Amino acid sequence: MPIPVYLITGYLGSGKTTLLNHLLATPQLRSRRVALIVNEFGTLGVDGQLLEQAADHIFELNRGSLFCACIHADFIQTLETIARDIRPEVVLAEASGVAQTSDLKNFFDAPPARDQFRVQANLCVVDPNLTKVLPYLKAARVQVVWADGLVINKTDLLGAAGTERLAALLRDLNPRAAQVRVTHGRVAWEFVQSLQHTLCQDPPTVAPPEELATCSILGRSADRDAFLVAFERIRDRLLRLKGIVDFGDGPVLVEGVFDTLTERPFRGGHPRFGITVIGWKITAEEMIQAFAAAIRAPDVPLVQLRWNGAKPA
Repeated sequence: MPIPVYLITGYLGSGKTTLLNHLLATPQLRSRRVALIVNEFGTLGVDGQLLEQAADHIFELNRGSLFCACIHADFIQTLETIARDIRPEVVLAEASGVAQTSDLKNFFDAPPARDQFRVQANLCVVDPNLTKVLPYLKAARVQVVWADGLVINKTDLLGAAGTERLAALLRDLNPRAAQVRVTHGRVAWEFVQSLQHTLCQDPPTVAPPEELATCSILGRSADRDAFLVAFERIRDRLLRLKGIVDFGDGPVLVEGVFDTLTERPFRGGHPRFGITVIGWKITAEEMIQAFAAAIRAPDVPLVQLRWNGAKPA
């Protein structure tokens, strides 16, 4: 019997990791053997750290988009490891927020994956920021169009009228997808299980959008005032910021989505300190320069640079 694979898509900051943590805590999944594939643009693996408290088997892919041909070999190797060593009942695969959806079924055409896995459904998470990115970020639109189910998250921020407007927009983009409205990613596993996968006809991508840049800045100690200055400097071109730093009172998870920055204590063990920043029409070098005075790491290299998902020459 092939192992069902559920894809979790959704643009940056929509709440995919929160949703995954919720699903993993449901009675239906807590009693089953589940493998997670976490795909991030950045070397720090922040989402993996946020999920490790809820999952036993996590595999990180951070050299490109889950749907990109550039990590095809890594993905196949990961599937082989999961089938051989874990033998789970369910696989949940979280795609990067800038992933332009194609279909993982194309990756399962060769043995042994062909006989051991099947794509069960593609679940896309959206939040109030969708309308901000639709005009210029093609990946956000494609994620919605090819979803089998749409989770409208953070409805408490939208209100009833705003939620209705967003639901209507989503129906225009993808009338066949089932919708559910939630707060804090609290979608029922029954909704996920009820979805039926429709094959996506778009070809796999070979690289991220040219206008996209990302970098990972390593380091534990951070100056809060300098950090806020750096954030203000790039906020007009920021898509996503996420990481773990210490402003002097212990590890905190910092998250930025567009022009909003939040922080909360990080409760996990052995954090990997640093931040990953994703920008639009800005270079990785400019983002690094902005945060150079904010993050100090005398024991490790200050910056581990990534440009369009690949290490620089």
